[in-house]
Amino acid sequence: MRILLFGGSFDPPHAGHEALLRAALKAVRPDRTLLMPTWRSPLKAGHSAAASDRLAMTRLLASACGGASRGVRADAFELERGKTTYTYQAPRRLRRLHTGAEIWLLTGSDAAASIGRWKRHAEVRASCRWIVGRRPGGSIPGSLKAQVLPGVFPDVSSTILRARLVAGMDASGSIPKPILGCISRRGLYAADIHADLRRALAPGRFAHTLAVARLAVSLAERHGLDAERAALAGLLHDAGRRFDPAGVARYAANRRLRIPAKSEILSRNPMLAHAFVSEDLARRRYGVRDRDVLQAIRLHTFGARRMSPLARLLYVADSASEDRGFREAARIRRTAEKDLDAAFLEAVRLKLRCVVEGGQWLHPDASALWNSAVESA
Repeated sequence: MRILLFGGSFDPPHAGHEALLRAALKAVRPDRTLLMPTWRSPLKAGHSAAASDRLAMTRLLASACGGASRGVRADAFELERGKTTYTYQAPRRLRRLHTGAEIWLLTGSDAAASIGRWKRHAEVRASCRWIVGRRPGGSIPGSLKAQVLPGVFPDVSSTILRARLVAGMDASGSIPKPILGCISRRGLYAADIHADLRRALAPGRFAHTLAVARLAVSLAERHGLDAERAALAGLLHDAGRRFDPAGVARYAANRRLRIPAKSEILSRNPMLAHAFVSEDLARRRYGVRDRDVLQAIRLHTFGARRMSPLARLLYVADSASEDRGFREAARIRRTAEKDLDAAFLEAVRLKLRCVVEGGQWLHPDASALWNSAVESA
């Protein structure tokens, strides 16, 4: 028996996975093909979708590539173990179940390049025949005796796709349609948050929310920050604007939110407290636990003397999103593409100028932000 094994996070499965699998099926012509979602990859930080959701999406990928008629199926071996499983353990299991089977391990060139970091990598090298697909710019270790699939496969990243899905960006060219449908039905990658915000926010506010999330993703990708976290912060930064000013004041009072100069804000302009309400909603309603994301949401209006790179990025994205009609927004966006710190200083200057020229009350944190921004420039 010839068995093709293809493991991965599949978080989510995408067009690159499908193209690689189809090419391997044609080259190897296996009797059985097992797509094995990892429980938790030893070389990755974690997963966004739950194990059951990733298994459901992997089954759809198997179906798209022939399914049962071609012996292609998802294998829940790692998920059912419920703990980290190393690559060397999968071939061992298959040899016990199928004595004498010829086992092929399918991977992309990016994963193959890291084989030296795999546990018992010498055993893995020897226990399987390898078939590898090359991604753009990818290289395959010369020490790995592998059959290389012809051509170059799509440079698609699950990490970037997750961020773009969270930001509400179109992924139809990168994720097979049945899997996109599964993502929507199960509310994955913030699809459930999108639905809730669309109901809760005014249409213009929801459009602004998506514009900020899109810009946050773009800037995070450009400057080497975590795009998925940036997208989530952008998506939830104005969640508190579901309330009118009186509603914001009631929420802040009932939840006893800690807000600098709280009494002055609630008496002068309660909507200025929406960022603190948004942070609380992000934590309580949407289950966000990431401190950087929560800080970015909390500080996107007034800022603070000390802000994480993600918080500064969101401050810029909120000030310069494409839906902003003033000409300074486009200038800040152009600056941000090259220099995020310079764009942050521009955004702070613009916001303070609007407050002063409009004769509005200046929150103490906004004044402190300007001083710290100038000092660090």
